Amino acid sequence: MLIVYSPQCLEYEIPGHPESPGRVRRIHDVLKEKGFRFVSGAPAKEQDVLLVHTREHFEKVRGMNYPGIETPPIDIEYPLLAAGVTIKAAENLGFALTRPPGHHAGRDSLGGFCYFNNVAIAVKKLNRKTVILDIDVHHGQGTEEIFLGDEDVSYVSLHQSPLYPMTGLKSDRNCHNFPLLPGTDEKAYLKTLEKALTTVESFRPELLAVSLGLDTFAEDPLAGQNVTKEGYGKIGKMIKELGIPTFMALEGGYSDEIGELCWHFLRTL
Repeated sequence: MLIVYSPQCLEYEIPGHPESPGRVRRIHDVLKEKGFRFVSGAPAKEQDVLLVHTREHFEKVRGMNYPGIETPPIDIEYPLLAAGVTIKAAENLGFALTRPPGHHAGRDSLGGFCYFNNVAIAVKKLNRKTVILDIDVHHGQGTEEIFLGDEDVSYVSLHQSPLYPMTGLKSDRNCHNFPLLPGTDEKAYLKTLEKALTTVESFRPELLAVSLGLDTFAEDPLAGQNVTKEGYGKIGKMIKELGIPTFMALEGGYSDEIGELCWHFLRTL
């Protein structure tokens, strides 16, 4: 498994903000120790971002014209880098180890720590028949908005409900949602994932893009699912058994164990 990474993504930090560089640093250190191969990534180009976002949105991010707590103003170089790293991961069927995350960013909206929708940009860039499997504990309403009604892309999401952003309660056309109650145990989670993966297979995609949230972990401070460390290995194995060319990009995950969680997931792929 190729890991696409740039240490530049560690350069910014908002004191007290849960989306911190420590998340990526912990994953990097564990994967390096386990012998994974790293390659560098470069920023996305403006025209790549405009495949899914409006010009107004791009200028809003460039001008840091979005005062807020969830998405505090940061230099556009970091969202561009995250998108570029994800594009390279998609091209090489690897894992984009990067920040900020992306699945809450819509065509013309920020939210949930997300500025540009990294996975959506990469999927549009590759332009293949694709399923996006979102296993972040939060619903990726930005990804759903971007691809709703798209004949070449299907969106499949497992997420806790009720929980931010309070969307994803129903499926609509090519967007298939599997909401899970707070406190869902690992057995029930994996059973729901098995059902969701039949939806993935039925689309017969050329490519699978995984929005990898590691916040369904039982000890994650921002949610209430109960997946174990070993459970992430089971999730990875189930995805591998689909036999579909796959790339992944980091979304959420805020526990101190995030490095080990990521390793358990990736080692089965």
